[in-house]
Amino acid sequence: MIAQSSVPHIAFFSGDITRSGGTENVSVMIANALAETGEWRVSFVSLFEEADRPFFAIDGRIGRFTLYPVPTHGIQHYFDTCARLRRMVREQHFDVLVDIDGILDMYSLPVKRATGVKVVSWEHFNYLQNPSVPYRKLTRRWAARSADAIVTLTEADRKLYERYLKLRCPIVAIPNPMTAVEPEPVYDADSHLIISSGRLTYQKGFDMAVDAAARVLPGHPDWTWVILGEGEDRPMLERKIAEAGLEGRLILQGRVENMDDWYRKAAMFVLTSRFEGLPMVLLEAKAHRLPIVSFDCPTGPSDIIEDGVNGVLISCFDIAAMAEAISALIDDDAKRAAMAEHTVAGAERFDRTAILRQWTALLASLTEQPRHETNAG
Repeated sequence: MIAQSSVPHIAFFSGDITRSGGTENVSVMIANALAETGEWRVSFVSLFEEADRPFFAIDGRIGRFTLYPVPTHGIQHYFDTCARLRRMVREQHFDVLVDIDGILDMYSLPVKRATGVKVVSWEHFNYLQNPSVPYRKLTRRWAARSADAIVTLTEADRKLYERYLKLRCPIVAIPNPMTAVEPEPVYDADSHLIISSGRLTYQKGFDMAVDAAARVLPGHPDWTWVILGEGEDRPMLERKIAEAGLEGRLILQGRVENMDDWYRKAAMFVLTSRFEGLPMVLLEAKAHRLPIVSFDCPTGPSDIIEDGVNGVLISCFDIAAMAEAISALIDDDAKRAAMAEHTVAGAERFDRTAILRQWTALLASLTEQPRHETNAG
């Protein structure tokens, strides 16, 4: 609590911070940056941690806590999870809980009522999507009434919140940061490698990547397409790849730790997602000077890609047009090189320092006032 320490304690609340997804990536980036300032005590709280160590390196000054010692799923644990989080907030004297997935508001908001902890609902999906969890719509309405702030990734999404919800708290759009790559990347004009990256889930649309690859790769026998990531859709994707006769040409590489190496040796990045918030993989591809071909899904790709300048935006979900755009870039070395030269267009919008300044201002506004615990819950 602020009353007990002059340094506010900020806790980022995650399902599992050891995962390799974009949400975990940007959360670790922001937490590390806050810890570096010395102005905040920073921690991560996960429901559980499945991996022995985090995929993304967490600053040693940041504490890590779990509510459960083993993976624990299901609404049947709801009240126990709220009780465990409430104890954690009190024991560790958290001043702010930043929910790095809006669905976690279902646990944080009851704890806010009981303890007075401030809650920031950080939404990484766009407002129009409710992936896999039917009660996400309810938690968004709850956050609109009871959270202390809502953070969206894009202005478009912020406007959707304002349009559809009766907000009783501030809402601010803070994009994901694009970090500088060192040493500075040099585009490999001779590369014959296409890469995609993300969890093998319905959201990421890799089934459509297989369909596009089936149109592209047979006509370009010296090119390979690699999908980096792991997930529950692997068996289905393996079957589709085999049925399309693309084994050895379209490769499910799995989870890798040397993403920088893959970006540096690729000719282009392809995103086939059905929906996004603001995809970190596109910001990483942009930072590595890669031309990008992406469905113009809501939301994010159009914030990152300037169509025809540093990439190509494809109408959702036109697989034939996607395949045509990829093939056109394969066949035009000069066009790929020109796009690589212009990949940093618009990069100032994703400047790490400016984004950290926004987060710092938001957290400072929440920690200026002392919190008051209640006996509720």
